[in-house]
Amino acid sequence: MQTNFLLSRACMIAMVIATVMTASACKPAAQQASAQAAQVSQVPQAQQTQQAPAASLIQVDAASAAISHAPTAATYSGPFGLAMAISETELASTLGFVKSTKGPHLFEGQPPAPLAEFSDYFAVTAPISGICKLGASRSITAVSGTGEQIKAAADRIAQALEQQYGKPSFKKDKVKTDLYSRRPQFWMVGLKEGSVSYGYLWANGKTEHELPDNILNIIVFAQAHAINRGEVGVSYEFANYADCQKEWRKEKGRKS
Repeated sequence: MQTNFLLSRACMIAMVIATVMTASACKPAAQQASAQAAQVSQVPQAQQTQQAPAASLIQVDAASAAISHAPTAATYSGPFGLAMAISETELASTLGFVKSTKGPHLFEGQPPAPLAEFSDYFAVTAPISGICKLGASRSITAVSGTGEQIKAAADRIAQALEQQYGKPSFKKDKVKTDLYSRRPQFWMVGLKEGSVSYGYLWANGKTEHELPDNILNIIVFAQAHAINRGEVGVSYEFANYADCQKEWRKEKGRKS
C-alpha cells in the first residue's frame, strides 16, 4: 500500500514538472507569434505609406492632362494676337473681353499677346463685321505744360512701329491756335481742348511696305485728360472698318 502511495506521488510530481516545462516552452512561442502578428498588422500601414506618393503622382498626371486638354484662346497673327473680323461672341466668350460703358460697340480686355508698353486694350466691333479696329494705350502722369513727356512717349511708340512697318506716312504735330505756338508752356491746354494735335500715321499704300494682316491704318495718338496728365497709344484700323461704319449707320437709323 505504501508502495502504491509513493508511485501515485511520483506520478503527480512528474505531471507538475511536465506542465511547468510545457508552459515555459510555450511562452517564447507565444511571444514570437505575438511579434509576428504585430509585424503583419504593420505591413499594410507601411505599404500604404509607400503607395501614397504613387497615388499623388496619378492625381497630378490627371490634373495636368485636364489642363492640357482645356480650351484655350486662339492667338492670331494680327496686332496683340488678334485679327480683323473676330466676332463679338468669340471676343467675349473665348478671349474674355467685356463690353465697355464708353461706347455701344467697344470692348475692353487683355489680348492673347499684350505688350509691356501698354496697360489698356480695346476692340471696336460691329455685329456682322466683327472686329474692325484694335487699340492699346497707357496713362502718363506728372506731365509738364509743354507736354514733353507725352511727346516722348508717342515718339517711342512710333520708333518701335517703324522697325516693324517702316517709316510712317507722316508725323502730325499741329497747332491750330497761334497762342500755343507763342506760349508752348500751355501746350497741354491746347491738346486737351483740341487746338493741338500730336501723333503718327501709317496709311496702307502710302508706306514703305504694304501693311500686313488686313491693316488699313496705324495711328499713334496723344491725348490730354488734364493739363498735367494724359494718355498715349496706338490704334489699328482694318480693311473692314467701312463695313462697320455702315452697320453703325443702319443701327442708328433704326433707333431714330
